[in-house]
Amino acid sequence: MKPILRLLPVMATRPGLLIETVLWSALTQTGILLIALGLALAVGHGLAGEMIPPWLLPALLVAGVLVALAAWRESWVSHDLAYRLIGHLRRRVFDALRRALPSRRRPRRSGDLVTAVTADIETLEWLYAHTAAQTLSAALVLATSVTVSILITPLLLLVWLPLLAVGVAVPTITARRARRAGDAHAAGAAALRAEILDTVRGLRELIGADALGRQIDRLSEDTRALARIQVREASRLGAERGIADVTLALASIDVIAVVLMAQDSVAPAGIPLAVTVAVSGIAPAAQIADLLRSAGTLRAAAERILGVLAEPPAIVDRAVGAPTRPEEGLVFEHVTFSYDGRRPVLDDVSLNVLPGEIVALTGATGAGKTTVARLAHRIWDPDAGSIRLDGVDLRDLANNDLRKRVAVVPQSSPLLRGTIRSNIVLGDPDASADAIEAAARPAGLLRPESGLLLGLDTPIGEHGSGISGGQRARVAIARALLRDPRLLILDEATASLDPEADAALLEILKNLDGRAVLLVAHRPATISAADRVVRLETTQRTD
Repeated sequence: MKPILRLLPVMATRPGLLIETVLWSALTQTGILLIALGLALAVGHGLAGEMIPPWLLPALLVAGVLVALAAWRESWVSHDLAYRLIGHLRRRVFDALRRALPSRRRPRRSGDLVTAVTADIETLEWLYAHTAAQTLSAALVLATSVTVSILITPLLLLVWLPLLAVGVAVPTITARRARRAGDAHAAGAAALRAEILDTVRGLRELIGADALGRQIDRLSEDTRALARIQVREASRLGAERGIADVTLALASIDVIAVVLMAQDSVAPAGIPLAVTVAVSGIAPAAQIADLLRSAGTLRAAAERILGVLAEPPAIVDRAVGAPTRPEEGLVFEHVTFSYDGRRPVLDDVSLNVLPGEIVALTGATGAGKTTVARLAHRIWDPDAGSIRLDGVDLRDLANNDLRKRVAVVPQSSPLLRGTIRSNIVLGDPDASADAIEAAARPAGLLRPESGLLLGLDTPIGEHGSGISGGQRARVAIARALLRDPRLLILDEATASLDPEADAALLEILKNLDGRAVLLVAHRPATISAADRVVRLETTQRTD
């Protein structure tokens, strides 16, 4: 239960809604109890041959309407609270992922991340909307029912003690199995989602290799494995609910028996009232027991979310406000970096890119060209040495300031569903229409030969579908230019452009006054257009 309890303080971010949810829930359950007691009182008077108080039936009618309104309001407020808390939690998870990813030593499958930020958080909707506040109010009603029923006759302890003992004992005994089942289900669901995402992303390759059928068989087996876990978990929950239902039924019978045994000390008109008081407390007890039975699934989801929130940041934002020297550009000074802490990808690398200069970075596969690009964008910090931009160590720049100064165009830039314009504006959401066009023009998106019949309003499907690879590269370059960065890094970004488009883009880059440009490239024509060429040599690696 500890992981669940650690996420409950999230509810304190919305104290007003939390208090209102508890109050409406308590009013609803108390109102239901009072209506039951009123009906029992009417029955008791009828059995005793006494006149039913004239105010009782109108009061029950009014109470019924008020309870219905309170139940509606409680449902509304509790779901409002839950979805606001889920939104808050989702923001925290995304923020943690933004700080922690990509991890250079512990890469995580996208399916795990999808599970953490979608399914697991949605699982907690039940906790926040239907459990936490309602369990508190149920405990209050339960305590009231137990107290009142014992005041009527202490013999009712013979009912309450076994009922509460069974309600707590059964979930406690099966807690370890529930925890294992919850963990297995979460892991199985994450693995299945990861396989589905990999299949969708690699659909063309799978079809081309005639491997789609085998991949579908694999997905089917993963689905059956997850179904087996769900069946076992459903069987466990069904057995526990069966025991609970039998216990509750026996408790109700025991209540009647105990009250009849104590009828000498209870007035005849009060017998239905005594039975109702005791039986009404059984429903809140069942609600609390249901929470305990579901703790395994909630715990697994809570642990995964807490695991993401506890991810250490890939870099530490520690801006110190150091003065800049714009004439220095980008400087790598004796930089060493490794992914595993043992074998360096970069070993004592020094280079510089001056403002207004285009430097081509070349080298064999595995020499660390893309690593240089990522370090210059401060995806990670070097293990040794320093990286400066305009005379300031990147570690002394605020992350937001760094992202404004440095723009990276990778070989494969992700595009979102929308239009060319909506994808460009991701570089600067506050950009004007003129600024968007100014960024799109040098990228070649406004030329008639670009093939974009609707210009910047050309639609883009999921993952950039609907436009060519060259067009996707142009959009990514325009997005980077929109930010007007001090340093522009193109990591094989022109590889999908035809030679004419590549040459045109490089000519435009040469005219970007005052901007340092680092080109990671293999194409000879691209390399020859640079002012200088820096070649990285593959480091000697020993295990």
